[in-house]
Amino acid sequence: MEKIFGIDLGTTNSEIAYLDKGKPVVVELAQGKKYLPSVVGIDRKGNIITGFTARNQYAAFPEDTVMSIKRKMGSGEKVVMGGKTYTSAEISSYILNTLKETAEKETGFKVGKVVITVPAYFTDVQRSDTIKAGELAGLEVVRIINEPTAAALAYGSGNNSSEKLLVYDLGGGTFDISLMDIEEDVVEVIATDGDSFLGGDDFDLILREHLRSSLPGSSAKEENMKLEARLKNISEAVKIELSNKSLVKVEEGFLTSYKGKPVNLELDVSRVEFEEQIEDKLGKSFDLLDTVIKEGGLDKADIDRLILAGGSTHIPKIMEVLSDNYGFDVHREIDPYYCVVMGAAVQGAIIAGEEIDTILVDVNSHSLGISCMGMYPTGEMNPDLYSILIHKNTAIPSSMTRTYYTMYENQTAVKIDIYQGEDQSVNSNSFIASFVLDNLPKNLPSGSEVDITFEYNINGLVEVSAQDRKSGKKEKLEVDINRDLGDGLQ
Repeated sequence: MEKIFGIDLGTTNSEIAYLDKGKPVVVELAQGKKYLPSVVGIDRKGNIITGFTARNQYAAFPEDTVMSIKRKMGSGEKVVMGGKTYTSAEISSYILNTLKETAEKETGFKVGKVVITVPAYFTDVQRSDTIKAGELAGLEVVRIINEPTAAALAYGSGNNSSEKLLVYDLGGGTFDISLMDIEEDVVEVIATDGDSFLGGDDFDLILREHLRSSLPGSSAKEENMKLEARLKNISEAVKIELSNKSLVKVEEGFLTSYKGKPVNLELDVSRVEFEEQIEDKLGKSFDLLDTVIKEGGLDKADIDRLILAGGSTHIPKIMEVLSDNYGFDVHREIDPYYCVVMGAAVQGAIIAGEEIDTILVDVNSHSLGISCMGMYPTGEMNPDLYSILIHKNTAIPSSMTRTYYTMYENQTAVKIDIYQGEDQSVNSNSFIASFVLDNLPKNLPSGSEVDITFEYNINGLVEVSAQDRKSGKKEKLEVDINRDLGDGLQ
């Protein structure tokens, strides 16, 4: 039986795992570590380097190194490395290729089919870049799974209990909060929310600005890529230390130079001080937690367990608030660094047909709908109405058909503009794609019926079709956005 590996393609670090004798095993990758820094670079000889090697060169050659590429997934923004331009999918593919080659060497299994995790709040275009990265690395991405759902699978596999479970997933670049219902061998996502730009990188930035403000003179104001790189590395190391220490002493000699003289950095950073600085960021995560519980129709007292996922949950303040202030039964028996990739391995085993008891029921993280003409309460026409067909937190796969009506007599075509988001105003949401149902019957009266159908599959990909009821004419758009956004009518 072919193994299907699970991959957590993270902002800061990435991991790969598989199921062995019913248990998830995280593959040892390099330097005795089970994670690979999500860093890509070009060395002095022009070769692509990844992981620890790339991270180690970052301070000396930041212009030849790319970090935190996950935050650019789906943005269309390209990065420059070694004087050449790369897409986010290309950079990510180098990370995936290293995971693939190392896992094959370490396990003896071929790594061909994989399950890759993404933040629950990733858009379709961000998922598109993730799948494309896998393809560029020579992988067949058989499933995209939300990170909190993967974490729940890691905890829930083989668990015959019935409970309401919250997953608080705070990684290097993204935050997700998901509410789940576990009934014996079924894991069902009730509600999910998150922020694709909230995570350890933000905490590092806040700490980095604090370190910068301690530099003497005007040296901190000068544009200096190497200084930025060193401050980034120092701030990340200090943040990690503060998870275990109440005070960290920073002593960095010759950090940079100013007017021909060396600039040193010497200061103490306390955990209390750091947690005060990131209080607003953490507060946002707790606000989203409250929102999910409310959307799930529950109270805090209804939650049986809360599990932590993501490296940033090692920050002690998080455990303190969730345990003391909220009163949750907080669990991190599985290392938060690895529970997501372990859950991905479980999902891979399920797809491969291995004997796993857990069944997964997931939800979509964004509402999907179309632009249409509506009417204000005053009776005036509203040309900016967003009509939702599949609501956020709907169990997937799912299908929904709604009937709409032509505006004018003798109307010969209908344009369907597809959006995702939650705002009532269509232009405040994210445009996905559009297509046209044309050649409608002649002399069609206004108010003629057109059925629009959205079909949402298990990977969060959408097929949209439109059919004129009178003639039966039908067109569809394979909004397989993850692969070929905007390819048009099929």
